[in-house]
Amino acid sequence: MARTLLATALAAALLALASTAAADGMIKNAEAYWVIDPTDQTCLTELGTFGACDDDALFMYLSRPVGFWDKVLKGAKSRRSLAMVLEPVPRRACLSTKRRHGRTVLGGGDCASVSRAQQWEMLQSNARRSARSAAANDDVVASVALTTNKQRDCVVRDSSIWSRQARMSRALQGGGNSRENAPKGALANTVSVLKCEQRGHTPLELTASNVATSGFLFQAADGAACYDGVRFRPCSDEDRALRWGIGVKFVRGRPQTALYKFHNATDSCLIEKGDALGLGPCDQKAALGWGVARGRLCRNGDCVTSGKCLARSAFDAAAKLFPCKQNVYEHLTLTLDSDGSDALAQALKEAATREQEAEGAKTGGRSSYKM
Repeated sequence: MARTLLATALAAALLALASTAAADGMIKNAEAYWVIDPTDQTCLTELGTFGACDDDALFMYLSRPVGFWDKVLKGAKSRRSLAMVLEPVPRRACLSTKRRHGRTVLGGGDCASVSRAQQWEMLQSNARRSARSAAANDDVVASVALTTNKQRDCVVRDSSIWSRQARMSRALQGGGNSRENAPKGALANTVSVLKCEQRGHTPLELTASNVATSGFLFQAADGAACYDGVRFRPCSDEDRALRWGIGVKFVRGRPQTALYKFHNATDSCLIEKGDALGLGPCDQKAALGWGVARGRLCRNGDCVTSGKCLARSAFDAAAKLFPCKQNVYEHLTLTLDSDGSDALAQALKEAATREQEAEGAKTGGRSSYKM
C-alpha cells in the first residue's frame, strides 16, 4: 500500500508541474529534466547510456492519451512516456526498452509502442547518499526508481551490478561468485532493465531545466547572436521576444514538436515558409516537425542527411532553410536558465511528507515502504 501511495504522490507531483494538453492536443509548458546518477553526476542520454548532462540528455515525462477500447477493455487511464527534447526523428524520440545480447537495455525508440515506450513510472526511492546524514531526507525525497512493465522492471546501472566491488559483495553475502562474468555489452556507463525484486534499482535524481518556467534561447556559436523567429540579433536575458517554449503533439502515437514564443500572449509558433521562416498559428501543419541534432535546427528530417536546416543570411542576418544534406547550417545551442536547482524537489518533499504522515498514522509511526 505504501508503495502505491508514494508512486501516486510522485506522479501527482510531476504532473502538477506540467501543463495539460490544449484543445488541439498540443502539450505546452511541460518541464524537461535531466535524469542523473548522483554517484558520478552523469545523465541518462538518448542512447540509453549515462553521459554528459547536455541538450541530448533532456527528457519530458509526458502523459499519453489512451484510446477508447483501452479504457473499456483494459481499464487503462493513462500511459506515460519519457520523450527526448527536440529529437528530430519521431520514430526514435522516446526512451524505449530493447533486447540486445540477450538482455533488456535502453535506447531511443518508437513512442507508438505501448509495451516498450509507454509504461514508464517513477517511484519514490528510499536510497540515501552515504555522505549524507540519516536525518537529512533531501536525497530520499528527490531520488526515484525508474520502472516499467507495471512497476515490475527497474532501470539498473550495469556498473552497480558487475563491478568488482559489487561481485565481491554478493560473494560475501552468499549470493554470487566474485569471478562471475559480466554479460556481453555491460559497460561502466550502460544500463539494464531487470526485475525489481531480484536486482533492485539504481537511485536516480531529477533536475529541472526550467524550460517550463523560463523558456530558452537559441544562441549562435559566436555567443553574441540569438534567433528570434525571423532573424538573428544580440542576445539578452531580458529580451522576452528571444525566449522559446517547446510544444509536443502526439500524431499517431508519435511526438511532433513545435517551437512557440514563450512570452507571447497570442498563439505564435515557428513555421516553415518555403526556404524562409516566420511566425504563425501553432495549429498549422508547418509548425510541427522541428528538432535539433548536432547543433542543427531542422524540420522534417534527421538534421544531417534529411530535412531542412536553419542557416543565417550574411546580408541581413535573416534565417533561411537549406537542405541539411548540403551541410549548410547555423550551429545553435539551447541556453537554459537552470542553475542546477531542482524545481521538483520541493514538490516531492511535500508529497512524501504527506504520505509518510498518513502511513505513520496507520502503522504507529513505522514506514513499510521499501524498494
